[in-house]
Amino acid sequence: MKWDLTAVLVVCLCFLGAPGAGQVSVQAEKRPQYPAKNSSEFSPVDVRVPIPPTPVMSVGKAYLAYELIITNFQARDLTLTAVEVFNGVFMIADYRNEKLTNALYRPGIPRDPSDRRDIGPGMSAIAFIWLTMDPATIPSALHHRLTFRVLDPNGNGVDTIVESRQVEVRKDRPLVLPPPFEGGTWAAGNGASSTSIHRRAFTVIDGGMRMPQRFAVDWFKLGDRGRGEDDAKLVHDDPRKNENWYGYGAEVVAVASGIVSAIKDGIPDNVPLAKSRAVPITLETIAGNYVFLDLEDGHFALFAHLQPGSLRVKVGDKVRRGQILGRLGDSGNSDSPHLHFHIVDGNTPLGAEGLPFVFESYELLGVLKDLGVLTRDDGWRPQPSTAVEKCSKEMPLENMVIRFP
Repeated sequence: MKWDLTAVLVVCLCFLGAPGAGQVSVQAEKRPQYPAKNSSEFSPVDVRVPIPPTPVMSVGKAYLAYELIITNFQARDLTLTAVEVFNGVFMIADYRNEKLTNALYRPGIPRDPSDRRDIGPGMSAIAFIWLTMDPATIPSALHHRLTFRVLDPNGNGVDTIVESRQVEVRKDRPLVLPPPFEGGTWAAGNGASSTSIHRRAFTVIDGGMRMPQRFAVDWFKLGDRGRGEDDAKLVHDDPRKNENWYGYGAEVVAVASGIVSAIKDGIPDNVPLAKSRAVPITLETIAGNYVFLDLEDGHFALFAHLQPGSLRVKVGDKVRRGQILGRLGDSGNSDSPHLHFHIVDGNTPLGAEGLPFVFESYELLGVLKDLGVLTRDDGWRPQPSTAVEKCSKEMPLENMVIRFP
């Protein structure tokens, strides 16, 4: 199934491997520091981090998600063979071979190159970094060592090392929120992970490249067949009818007090699971009907794919935490009823950088192998109650099944 906010104006969609593939679990290792090779024959390579990472917790681990944008400014081809991440003298992550290939995307290439590590003159690569670590080992700053293979005049491969500038790890804590709906059991579809389609999507709007969906979640409501012991599913009876999806029409509420800075209404719902959309997908329609809230302190919340005609607020309204904004729908670039939710750092739904957020409390019921199990076969059976994990001030990861109080 194809999910939302990933077509037309989202110019990067790189879905590599199964959920969780390519994640790097940090194990500090002391490596000797050796000087970078200084060569007058090597032209500049630019390494840029769009936004410094903010640590966020989930199931007792800390996560750092950020990107390296690597641009080859010289006239020769480069092959990136390694990206090492350091906390001082400690190497905490090592990307090379298949792990490196899976972490890379090549913007501007009309089709996937045979080797994503090859960066031609004037071309760029994006390395999607996803670090998992013990909370006690969160670094205050990171730096990166990149190894490139170039050909000398005789055609021999020579390794050249580039040390990037230090990247500060942000000290501010993620926003703590209640859920954007009134309780229930929900699946965190396409939620935070190294390979989620949201993690690998970027937009280019008004001359700037941003990653607004870095921590976005598509929330799908689970229901059962009338008895608590039954397997849970997303839909009953005919899945081509929106009203048969358990989440359709659910009240969507403000996660904090704020001011409505933008809305969209009047876009019709789609037919669930259809290959086409009710309207052409453009910058104006991609999020469907939505409410965009200014939560102050540089945080803005997007509630997307709402039912047409269900919005209860207008631009400029001051809303309070828990106030109803609209109803969950299937509008815009969506193929089944769900709520797309994310937090960004600017007053534009798709033209700002995505920020992490955590929820006040929830129960972790399990993790889906993929979202499709909720619509096919016999659905998904929750774990025994003894296996339920209570979480506080944590971020759900991709395809987790969550019960909110």
